[in-house]
Amino acid sequence: MKKLLILTLLPIVCIFAQNELPVKTFFGLQTGINHSNFDPDDGAGNYSGLGFQIGLGMGIEFSPVFGIQMTPTYKKTAFDRTVLNIEMGADYNNFYLPIVFQLKAGMLPVAPYLGLGFAGNFQLGGTAYIGSIKNSIDDLENDFLFLFSFGTDIKLTKAKITPEFTFNYNLTADDPDTQNRSESNYDFHFSLGIFYTP
Repeated sequence: MKKLLILTLLPIVCIFAQNELPVKTFFGLQTGINHSNFDPDDGAGNYSGLGFQIGLGMGIEFSPVFGIQMTPTYKKTAFDRTVLNIEMGADYNNFYLPIVFQLKAGMLPVAPYLGLGFAGNFQLGGTAYIGSIKNSIDDLENDFLFLFSFGTDIKLTKAKITPEFTFNYNLTADDPDTQNRSESNYDFHFSLGIFYTP
């Protein structure tokens, strides 16, 4: 009898919870700059450089304290260094796709949040240079990244403005074709989003 009662009440509780849960969707534009660092572990120093990104952010807030956001993004990255007075580096065009789980500070009009997630970075094209000699890069990579972010939602009536800092660490940066070498690649994003909530 108890099992029958539980099985009868469970769907009713779930339906009630869905109706009462303040689920909100949002979408908008997010853009900013990035600073990338790449250490090929070859003893000649790191590559680093500035780039930019622009993407379409969209997400769901399941309550005032929890949300999920995805932002398909075009991302430009640049890497350069100087070895023996010779400048060398590479510029890449990327498709960057982060998925972030956010813990938010509730109903405050200015609400900070923390985010954890993962991202794919897919190189679409690139140009390498040594001095004044430039060549297109044919050996493009797809990488898997861990990310940590923090930001603040500045809430308006039907919109929010969101400054955000994100740290990305490349989990697949090692070169499988090079023995006894451990590459590392990470970057920082400083971005501003403008989102609308229907």
